[in-house]
Amino acid sequence: MIDPLLQLTIALSLFLLFVSASQHKRAESRRFAAQLEAYELLPKRLNSSFAASLPWMELAVGVLLLIPASRGAAGFTAALLLAMYAFAVLVNLLRGRRNIDCGCGGTPQPLSYWLVLRNSVLVVGAALLTLPVTTRSLHAADAIAMIMMTLLLVLCYLCIGQLLQNQAAQQGWNSHVH
Repeated sequence: MIDPLLQLTIALSLFLLFVSASQHKRAESRRFAAQLEAYELLPKRLNSSFAASLPWMELAVGVLLLIPASRGAAGFTAALLLAMYAFAVLVNLLRGRRNIDCGCGGTPQPLSYWLVLRNSVLVVGAALLTLPVTTRSLHAADAIAMIMMTLLLVLCYLCIGQLLQNQAAQQGWNSHVH
């Protein structure tokens, strides 16, 4: 069982992640389609339709995470999507293809095992949403705690993203110096 405060915090954090990811993909749809194609995992004829539908799926999952009746199913779907992303990165890393932009949105970022680890942690968080919730009632202090914990998780996610970008930039810089 999961405490309702933890469940709401994870759901809100993943909502923000999925809505943001969806927005990036929709705003830069051509770039995302090219990123998806660079992974070389889908038949070429499916790339454009998958690239067009994935952002809407992410948006729907994000919204459904906020609705108590659909939270478990949305958590399961979120876990599947995040596992799929981790798997796509891992397959290309094992192929020796690190110089693909991950498609995470924002500043281009090459593939790394750290992305696989980050997405694996997110899979666990999303999977926790499928657990039954304890019957503890929530209070005003829980709302404040949820907001603070969500902000902390968002900041951790952003910091990890920045560290990954810094690492990629440093590796690129080091390869030009040598």
